[in-house]
Amino acid sequence: MKEKKERLELRVTGAEKKAIRSKAAKCGLTISEYVRKRALGYEPRGAPTDALFDITGRLSELTNGGLSPEAEKAVLDLLTDIRRAFFESEGM
Repeated sequence: MKEKKERLELRVTGAEKKAIRSKAAKCGLTISEYVRKRALGYEPRGAPTDALFDITGRLSELTNGGLSPEAEKAVLDLLTDIRRAFFESEGM
């Protein structure tokens, strides 16, 4: 990762800061990371919920239960799709 040496400053209202902090937290990012990504055209996703982790864990457990090869492949393909959609970051 490149060292960040430059600094930008901006002024916001208290309400704007609160809203930005809330949105950053929902994405699992610091305010700086969130603002930087948004300014560069990237729209961060919200951080996955505990429920999503639970669902993917249960799907993983299904592959240990003696499924047919076709069913096991379908579950593993679905887990791959879920991981790409919710857990892998885009762009930055």
